[in-house]
Amino acid sequence: MNVKQAYLFSYNAALCSGWAYVFIHMIMTCVTAVQSGLSLTSPTTLSLVWESVQVPLKVSQSVAIMEVLHAAFGIVRSPVMITATQVASRLWILWGIVCLVPEATTTSVVSLTSNTVFSFELSLITLLTAWCLSEMIRYGFFACKEANMQPYIMVWLRYSGFLVLYPLGVSSELAMVWLALPVIRMKKPLSIELPNPVNFSISYDVICILAVAAYLPGFPQLYGYMLKQRKKTLSSTATASDVTKKKTA
Repeated sequence: MNVKQAYLFSYNAALCSGWAYVFIHMIMTCVTAVQSGLSLTSPTTLSLVWESVQVPLKVSQSVAIMEVLHAAFGIVRSPVMITATQVASRLWILWGIVCLVPEATTTSVVSLTSNTVFSFELSLITLLTAWCLSEMIRYGFFACKEANMQPYIMVWLRYSGFLVLYPLGVSSELAMVWLALPVIRMKKPLSIELPNPVNFSISYDVICILAVAAYLPGFPQLYGYMLKQRKKTLSSTATASDVTKKKTA
């Protein structure tokens, strides 16, 4: 393992551990809340979850800025603009939505069903679940790769976990924006209002809506691309495994 591999292994292993730490704390808080008679969608439970994970979450997500630098300096072979866009979207959801108005995003849910028998709500918990599991898989996969280890389970998780986690993550991120917008309109954070010396105004809630409008078209394209990559990678992995078995038989 050379210096670059050692650095990338350490980076990915540390981030995998960081997201695992966030996930474990979320689970422990949820279990404690349920044992106390609270539901997973109650404002108290959501607030307790936020209090328990906000610091490690902010650190783990913000450190991802390094991935843009990795791409820019050629440490990894990733397109700089695509990497920057992906990192920026996550940072915007965390710092520009969730942290900006936590009184809305960390206490409320968006219900997708009105059925009394079965209901599904998007909340901070679904957001953290999608983010944590996705990042644990991704960073774990790259850590193994830098250590010249690629167990099939890690390859399978890397190219299969997104089937559920990506839609859950995107829908949860949109739910955070939906919950935040009323408070943003009322408090007008990060907005420039008239009158002012430059005679210019802009509302942050409009920026949020425009960001979502730009956000949505990319989902089906990226999901379709990932499906193609999954088929290609898992097929080649299975073929390589069959060849290895025949050689050792």
